Amino acid sequence: MIREASLLCVVVLLAAACATLPVEEPAEEPAEGSAKGPAEGPVKAQAGGEPVGRYRDLASVRAFEQLRSTIDAQFEIVLADAQTEREAAEGMRVLLRALAMVTDTTLDGNPKAPHFARMDTQVRKVGGDNPDGEYDHVTLDNTWDYVIHGNVGTVKHVGFTILGSRQNGRSPAIGYLNERTLGADQNGDFEIYLTKQPVDHPNWIDTRGGISSILVRQYIGDRDAEVLATYDIEVVGREPYEDIPYSTDAEIAKGIASAAYGFRFITMMHRTIMPELFERPNTFNRANSGDLGADISSKDNLYMFGSYQVDEDEALIIETDPLDVRYWNLAVESRWHESVDYLSRRTHRSLDHAVLDSDGKLRFVLAHGRTPHPNWLDTGGHREGFLTFRWVGEREDDTPLPEIIRIKRSEVARVLDERRGGMR
Repeated sequence: MIREASLLCVVVLLAAACATLPVEEPAEEPAEGSAKGPAEGPVKAQAGGEPVGRYRDLASVRAFEQLRSTIDAQFEIVLADAQTEREAAEGMRVLLRALAMVTDTTLDGNPKAPHFARMDTQVRKVGGDNPDGEYDHVTLDNTWDYVIHGNVGTVKHVGFTILGSRQNGRSPAIGYLNERTLGADQNGDFEIYLTKQPVDHPNWIDTRGGISSILVRQYIGDRDAEVLATYDIEVVGREPYEDIPYSTDAEIAKGIASAAYGFRFITMMHRTIMPELFERPNTFNRANSGDLGADISSKDNLYMFGSYQVDEDEALIIETDPLDVRYWNLAVESRWHESVDYLSRRTHRSLDHAVLDSDGKLRFVLAHGRTPHPNWLDTGGHREGFLTFRWVGEREDDTPLPEIIRIKRSEVARVLDERRGGMR
């Protein structure tokens, strides 16, 4: 059972040896009645160490204080839930990566001047993402009308999930378009209109009931051979460099609050998305997008979430019947739902990087390092973690679950031969 939860630039931390630098003495506090304004000189600390609270009642300041509390709470949760020293250390990094992601996508989102922001980056792969995917997010609101111009490229799958106003913490989908329904022309170009008044265009999305954001997914089979989709968004009727209102205290506060909300979700996924899988390791559960919610899943996707547990002298054979779909992918994740070293290790495979066995089955061998099977996968040094299968396209929702067989690593060749029925 999936518990309720709300839901991808390299973060470089430059640590300075501050202890070796001279420390400035605080400036004297101006005398009562002094004309010295708030912008002049540093803020003097009170005896208890608290800064003078001239702006502490601002909504943005209160929201930031709540964000600090959320970070502290998630810090304690990660430390409590980590099972190894490595998991604890990587958990600290996940906290920062999640914070960087929500800063890019939520806090820096401006509905008055919208832009698509990358959720994932080459190294920031948190939130149970697909290493063979690209994710973009744009923050919107119902004050404005928008139009998207784009090109579908040649990727296996691109999907636009348009989300309405948040209800009870979750955002429902008010529209969905993919590579088959975008109606791209012969050059691959398309448009999407997001307006309150009807537009004579097949890709018109009615936003009269509210709009909050769009999540775009691209799934790639072979990055060396495929061309990514491209897209941008603009406010309808706005001229280039036209003045827009400055962000208000309330708007910045809303962005900070949304960032805190997203940060907590990402760093709680190990507790909210099928945590019971760790109680019965090396099994899979099935989840459709309707089970997860449109704000964190794709309408086209059938998900199969699993967990793995494997020692250094062991291996896992993951076996399933391949589905006749447009795209599929299997990814290995850490306890924190972070893609495992995908740039330097084979920790994920898509339909373009896997082969069927001689009996028509789709099999993978997961272990600590390479094994003699074409569909080998590497744990990246983790004894435990999550697995995510994505199947994209028309299929039955009750398809059989993959099977995981835990064996000694030395027995891989023999057991594979037996599973194939002696067929090579």
